[in-house]
Amino acid sequence: MSRISSVFVFLFFLIFLAVGLGLLGFGARGWWKSNQASDWPTTQGTLLERDIIDDSDSDGGTTYRVKVRYAYTVAGRHLESERLAYGYAGSSGRESHQAIYDKLTRGESVRVRYNPEDPAEAVLAYGLNNSTLMLMVFGVVWTMFTVGLIVLTRIGTAVDTQLIERLIVQ
Repeated sequence: MSRISSVFVFLFFLIFLAVGLGLLGFGARGWWKSNQASDWPTTQGTLLERDIIDDSDSDGGTTYRVKVRYAYTVAGRHLESERLAYGYAGSSGRESHQAIYDKLTRGESVRVRYNPEDPAEAVLAYGLNNSTLMLMVFGVVWTMFTVGLIVLTRIGTAVDTQLIERLIVQ
């Protein structure tokens, strides 16, 4: 393999590896932030908006997500937020998002968790959620697949010294 093609292959795999590690890191950060929120103080909030959004793509696929907006007060300061949970994202499974929406329509008030160091940072739910878990699993699978391809490429292009050493020619 020429030096130029070796550099190209290396960069190709490096980009794929960076994507996998980035996905994994993004998911881990969401999980970490969500776990931090479990210790945050809470206050009563008022639901201002709640809706199920369906985004259709050109291939006919649909992604569903819950959009929420709520108001709350901390130390006399009126605040609003739209964050349902760290890492929460849309998916093609409507049932899960419908269940979230249904729970949000049971009343007009909600318990809001806010960051005591920055009360404008708030969430309604904390802990690991399916969106974060899917992102982290996908990141692990992507990274392992890329590492596997790197190993297979190295094995496939390396001189088989073991075979050569054991080859007896007379």
